[in-house]
Amino acid sequence: MKIISDKHLDDGSRRLMARAAELVRREAYDTAFSDFLTPREQRLFYAACAGEGQADRLFFYGGAPGAERRVAVLVPEWLLGDVPAGDPFAEAREQYIASLIENETIDISPAIAAVSLTGSDYGSLTHRDWLGAILALGLERHVLGDIAVFDEHRAVVFLKPSIVPFVTDNLTHAGSDTVRAAAITLPDGFEIPRSFERVEASVASPRLDGVVRALTNLSRSDAASLVLAGDVELNYFPEEKTDAAVEDGDTLSIRGYGKYIIDSANTVTRRGRNRLVARKYK
Repeated sequence: MKIISDKHLDDGSRRLMARAAELVRREAYDTAFSDFLTPREQRLFYAACAGEGQADRLFFYGGAPGAERRVAVLVPEWLLGDVPAGDPFAEAREQYIASLIENETIDISPAIAAVSLTGSDYGSLTHRDWLGAILALGLERHVLGDIAVFDEHRAVVFLKPSIVPFVTDNLTHAGSDTVRAAAITLPDGFEIPRSFERVEASVASPRLDGVVRALTNLSRSDAASLVLAGDVELNYFPEEKTDAAVEDGDTLSIRGYGKYIIDSANTVTRRGRNRLVARKYK
């Protein structure tokens, strides 16, 4: 994982890292959980735990595979077993913590609960409608995880368990539709649906401005201007170096153009160029 630069640490980031360090020191022998964290906050949390020498104990889980907003799960060392090495945000590590939860080695119920959201079948509801309706109840964002939308009438939201009764009792409208919410147990194999558009291109090298150019179809100078203006985030942090290296597995967000997962940026073709393969969130 790339080192987080001090220039990316505002006061809120430093407070989060201080809370993470305190939690990992206090809960050395028990399983502990954070609130729901954004992908950026997860990286800050990891940096704090790594600074305490406790990164191996840290996992992230959002209620189902594919979640983006996830809680930090700190497990005692005696539960670690054969922990997958490498990228702390890789799929293998999420699968490991999911296996501990599925076989009831870890009880996730104090941290995450699932609630079904159902419309009347007359309205058409989007992710924005569901999110707006839940936040309009007066809830703060850190108690709310992902919202998995299945169609225009049905979704599942992940919440802190303590607020589930409040949501099921008070969520009656979303958008212009009448809705109902109910606590549920998810079926085995449940995954959060994601939709992507595959993007393939050829770049001279995996430097940031070239990758941005390929993804946006802009000129190199315009792509570089986006980077220099702070409109490009690499793994959820602004990156203003045009020659920053883009690596396989990185997440790239380009303001006005979308969010991409870089599946491959370092495969060299016979012509000496790099083959870029990415997935754009729809």
